[in-house]
Amino acid sequence: MPLAGCTTNGGGDGGAAATWTPPFCTIVAADTSDFSYLSCPRCELALPDGATSCFACGGGQPTLARVYRLLLSLATHDRVVPIVLFDRAARTLMGCPADDLARFFAAHPGSARAAAEALRGEMCRVVLRAPTRNKKSAGAADERLRAVSVVPLRDGFRPVFDTLRTLYPPRLMQ
Repeated sequence: MPLAGCTTNGGGDGGAAATWTPPFCTIVAADTSDFSYLSCPRCELALPDGATSCFACGGGQPTLARVYRLLLSLATHDRVVPIVLFDRAARTLMGCPADDLARFFAAHPGSARAAAEALRGEMCRVVLRAPTRNKKSAGAADERLRAVSVVPLRDGFRPVFDTLRTLYPPRLMQ
């Protein structure tokens, strides 16, 4: 995916290792309806929901991990680009593991929409990488740029999970 007028760092041949760092970005939209997936902690293969073990690496029943695959639209200085944030980069914005956020969304109807609203308008610096093809990946997210790192630019930035806990305080047991 050519990115005219932008500096490409690393991988001077423009290959899959090339990265792009726009001066700053603004989050225009976030899709929090399908923000995570189950993954095998051994081989990191994406697994279908409801899986109890990894069919690819065999061996026992590992504890499956829920990891982020957060889809965002970012506005740069000259365009809006769809990107995908995987676990490490998404945790910077969300402020918790994907398992915790999934439980929170299940316990508080409407909180997924509130999370998307909390992200909208947030300015950040991102390092983007072109999508890579491999036998483990499949689906629409593969055509999106991938965020290698995300750094919020606002001084008073609070992760989304902190904002959600303020909006949805714990229910008191009676």
